[in-house]
Amino acid sequence: SIQFLLTLLTCFTLKNIAAQNFTESHLPIVVIEYENEIENIPDEPRVLATMGIIYNGNGEINHIDDSFNEYSGNIGIETRGNSTQLFEKKTYTIELWDEKLEDQEKALLGMAEEEDWILHAMVIDKTQFRIPISFDIFREMGHYASNYHFVELIINNEYRGLYILTEKIKRDNNRVDIAKLNIDDSDGPALTGGYILRIDWTWDIDNNEYFNSNYESQSGELMTYQYYYPKADKIQETQKNYIKEFMDRFENAVFSTNFFADEIRYTDLINVTSFTDFLIINELSKNSDGYKLSTYMYKDREDKDDRLYAGPIWDFDQTYGMSEVCSNNDPTGWTYMQEQDWCEDLQSMPMFWQSMMSDTIFTNHLSCRWNMLRQGPLHLDSLLNRIDEMNLYVGEAITRNFIRWDFQGQNIWIEPEPLPLETHEEEVEYMKNWITERIEWMDLNIPGNCSSDIFSKIPEFSENLFVHVFPNPSKGKFDITFELETRQDIYLTISNFIGDIVLKVKLKDQVGQFNNTIDFGNQTNGMYILNITSKNINHNQKIIIQ
Repeated sequence: SIQFLLTLLTCFTLKNIAAQNFTESHLPIVVIEYENEIENIPDEPRVLATMGIIYNGNGEINHIDDSFNEYSGNIGIETRGNSTQLFEKKTYTIELWDEKLEDQEKALLGMAEEEDWILHAMVIDKTQFRIPISFDIFREMGHYASNYHFVELIINNEYRGLYILTEKIKRDNNRVDIAKLNIDDSDGPALTGGYILRIDWTWDIDNNEYFNSNYESQSGELMTYQYYYPKADKIQETQKNYIKEFMDRFENAVFSTNFFADEIRYTDLINVTSFTDFLIINELSKNSDGYKLSTYMYKDREDKDDRLYAGPIWDFDQTYGMSEVCSNNDPTGWTYMQEQDWCEDLQSMPMFWQSMMSDTIFTNHLSCRWNMLRQGPLHLDSLLNRIDEMNLYVGEAITRNFIRWDFQGQNIWIEPEPLPLETHEEEVEYMKNWITERIEWMDLNIPGNCSSDIFSKIPEFSENLFVHVFPNPSKGKFDITFELETRQDIYLTISNFIGDIVLKVKLKDQVGQFNNTIDFGNQTNGMYILNITSKNINHNQKIIIQ
């Protein structure tokens, strides 16, 4: 039976791994086993395996001979990625399966329940921090980004190093929170959402998986948009027609000389803040892939929110100065222009970013968002402290990772001089110095005039929320008080500095004063982020436990 195989293989794993001097970790330990006749985990299809997760709680040590107390059962697993599949340290997509090998949703490591997850290798990033830090920053900017947890991975008796177990981008109440679109939703408000589109390579997929824009990409070929949700094999013709017509309206307006088409300005068709912030996080990191590969946009139903949103973000391994691609190592210059040396894949690079950046209404809001974020999550001290805290948290797992994968001092990608560096400490210091220079350049070059920003005068979030947290800092117990002007559902979450959600509460039909006491006595000292959201509220606030 599968359970007998799991027990047998686990016993063999413990004996073998112990011989490699990996016996314990302060991080969760993920153990995956698949049958020996499968030579390697394939790109597709997913193959049957078993997975166990050992996690004794925050601050506790996890031993490889502990029981699987976070998850124990079947999974379907396959490798994922494009260029990174050339490396031996692979990234994996996993799907949780029950005893009948059918999908099952489970909450893992404090993240909301789902069946689809990613074990991300972060293989070309020798700090191992670029992707998770970018997720944290974007989340603190007020947007959804995949939650994650650092783990150490064992596959078929072999220590595989440091990974993040992270949420896959997916339509879900706890991920991309838009309406579910059913196959029979063919008219009225139901037809209008939700949709998720992806921008990526199209050379290896069928032409029924995407639609052509009426406008060219930067390469001169027609721009393409892929169906991500609903999937290409499930989306109906009426739904394809609707989202194509919506994108046509947006592009007709954004590419017109006055930014209007059919008496509608493109800024009325998008959530402008999501687009300015998407540009900011990709420019801060100088992410050469950020606009053209693994890039997402989504749209909800018209009776909820009839605008196009940029995001969520995803592919951030080739960022913060670690690559020569598109002059990523140069802390000056705009990446959205894609005009530097080594800029490739321009057949999927949309031109609407250049059009938006020529629009003073867009750049005025961009200026305001930059100025505001520089006082919070993009303050230089905040960014550098975030790196130091993550480095401290991951600790000895970094050393084990680079003993297993001896990449330090080797040029494994397209790394600039003086890279590759010899130690992890040098890599981290390089990243911090690069961010410092990048921030200085962006401070001097962000376009726009914040004083003329119409979106600051007409906020995108229509209801202001004044939240009182007392005492702050606290010993672990504090009161949260705020008052709501209109009746609505509220989501209250508290996350630690690496993005783990440690508390999540949905408050239904709230109006008037809310007052509640939170007892965090079992949490470790440090900084946490309180996030309060609804359809017209997005409030973030730091809380400190000491």
